Amino acid sequence: MNEKSVLGPVSPVTKEFSKSLPLTLNEVSLSEKGPLGSWQIHNAKTTIPHLIDNLTSTGALANLQDVGTPRFKFRGMWFSDSDVHKSLEALCWSLYHYSDKKQTDFLKEATAAIVHAQEEDGYVNTFFQGVKTDQRWSNYGWGHELYTAGHLIQAAVAESRVLKDAPLMKIATKFADLLVRKFAAPGTLQMCGHPEIETALIELYRETKNDSYLDLAEKMILGRGFSKIKDKEGLGFHPAGASYMQDHKTVKEATTAVGHSVRQLYLNAAVMDLYAEKGDAALLKAQEAMWEDMVYTKMYVTGGLGSRHKDEAFGDSFELPSDRAYAETCASIANIMWNWRLLLATGKSRYADVMELSLYNIIAGSTASDGCKFFYSNPLQYRTGHFTAFDTDASERLSWFTCSCCPPNIGRIIATLHHYIASAKNDSFAIHLYSEGAINATLSSGVKVGLNVSTVYPNNGAIKMAVTENGKYTLQLRVPEWCKDYSLSVNGAALSEKPDSLGYINISRDWASGDVIDFDLKMVAEFLKPHPRIDAVRGSVSLRKGPVVYAIEQSDVQDKGYFVDDFNVDMKAAIKETIVSIQGFGDVPALEITGYYETYKDANTYPYANPSPVVQSSSAKITAIPYSRWGNRVKGGMKVWIPAH
Repeated sequence: MNEKSVLGPVSPVTKEFSKSLPLTLNEVSLSEKGPLGSWQIHNAKTTIPHLIDNLTSTGALANLQDVGTPRFKFRGMWFSDSDVHKSLEALCWSLYHYSDKKQTDFLKEATAAIVHAQEEDGYVNTFFQGVKTDQRWSNYGWGHELYTAGHLIQAAVAESRVLKDAPLMKIATKFADLLVRKFAAPGTLQMCGHPEIETALIELYRETKNDSYLDLAEKMILGRGFSKIKDKEGLGFHPAGASYMQDHKTVKEATTAVGHSVRQLYLNAAVMDLYAEKGDAALLKAQEAMWEDMVYTKMYVTGGLGSRHKDEAFGDSFELPSDRAYAETCASIANIMWNWRLLLATGKSRYADVMELSLYNIIAGSTASDGCKFFYSNPLQYRTGHFTAFDTDASERLSWFTCSCCPPNIGRIIATLHHYIASAKNDSFAIHLYSEGAINATLSSGVKVGLNVSTVYPNNGAIKMAVTENGKYTLQLRVPEWCKDYSLSVNGAALSEKPDSLGYINISRDWASGDVIDFDLKMVAEFLKPHPRIDAVRGSVSLRKGPVVYAIEQSDVQDKGYFVDDFNVDMKAAIKETIVSIQGFGDVPALEITGYYETYKDANTYPYANPSPVVQSSSAKITAIPYSRWGNRVKGGMKVWIPAH
């Protein structure tokens, strides 16, 4: 697919309130030689077909095909329709890069199933059509009707933008028109306990230019905060309070991240979409304050979000236990979506920093090398002999889940990775994420930007950009938060430019085809110390090189009879860079550290004593691998935070 002006997932209509604007999909291509480009193609060839297989085998597709017939027997979670819709969105975005008959056939089959299921007034939700037939539009906290509708709408937008011929759009607009009729009039407004419909309606407005969709989304966003989201009959695991569903404060008053992590972040994405179209400064002010609360006090060093298994929720500030971290994959995906919108609105590099952290650690770590097994939660420690109570905290990646929201979500974010690389406005062109590939864009002034990017980032920070188009503009290069030193030259001549207040180096010149930019972000392996109020990891350190966080696991324990759980690191000893071979990934960068194992003299005694009968091993070494690659070898313990001395 190489048509002109193929819009991506976020495409604001209003231009004045955005510091920068996303490129069209055809303006950025990721090379299969680079980690992001190869991941995108791997996603298309393995993950998306895996989604199709499981939607068929679990009965999620059959729910839509059979509703209203004698064959109907509902299977899965009550919102399983959304798994079909999310997978269709992933498939449609992915068809821009790669297509095969299995995928195009499934798109037709699933579309036909949704057409069959949709009622005359536009409604489609098989659980309420075939199971709780008397509960339609009465369970707003847990019912997920609007959430499921939102994912259907987003699938339709993706199909419309990539394929142009979009039968799903007729289905989606028919449903959206029903929502407008039902909820837009005074006194009829209802909100969903799981945000999603809001950002979907705004993107549908952007695709159709139908103002009624934007108006309804605005009402739903601004209508939160009055504890009105209620259920007639509890469908969920427990009664959910207002803060769990972000209905405790209005979006202009809410400045702390609370409740269910994914719900909070999906709502935030919608708030930023609304800001982009309406420019209400109070929305942006509250969102930036919430970002600081979340990133500075509630985010794990890996970029994971959600410290409580109960409610899949944010905990208190600095409540960040490693072994009980929930850090749901979907939360990090939603975090990229939110930070991208904040980045477009403000131009601040700190939002790209968080996107990068989430991408290379949590999201990369969520998926096995075969593209067909996944983590739902992403803890920073697994104890030796970990007991798994639910599939959401399994010690190994699984092919599917009881609540399988994460695999389709992974499929759709990876299919659109090139959407998040760069943005532009007027005569400025900003690069946010560095990856091997090509950029061929046209600025609003008509000036062409052509760049061929060569890099193995994030393995190291050397980036070479070859200019392929003549044109006068300002090139903005992000200097990541982790980077303490860099070098920059154009055509061999060193430049001394420093980052501006937003975190970008600005190079303004009349570029000529053949110009070469060398930008080297010096990556140094380092120990990170935690905030002193993060009690769970007090006295420990983590390892980082560039944006990549490292972990130690049992597979790399060299000393027979010891467990990774007991390793202590000597921070004074040098960190040695090395390589580890992991099946499915090949050679991956690794860091060798020095320390010792600390154990109890007698393991079968009362575990508290004074003085403590601790025994230290002699000096020992262990290799740390990227956190994203853990769990791909033998089962055993894993730690990101390591006791230090």
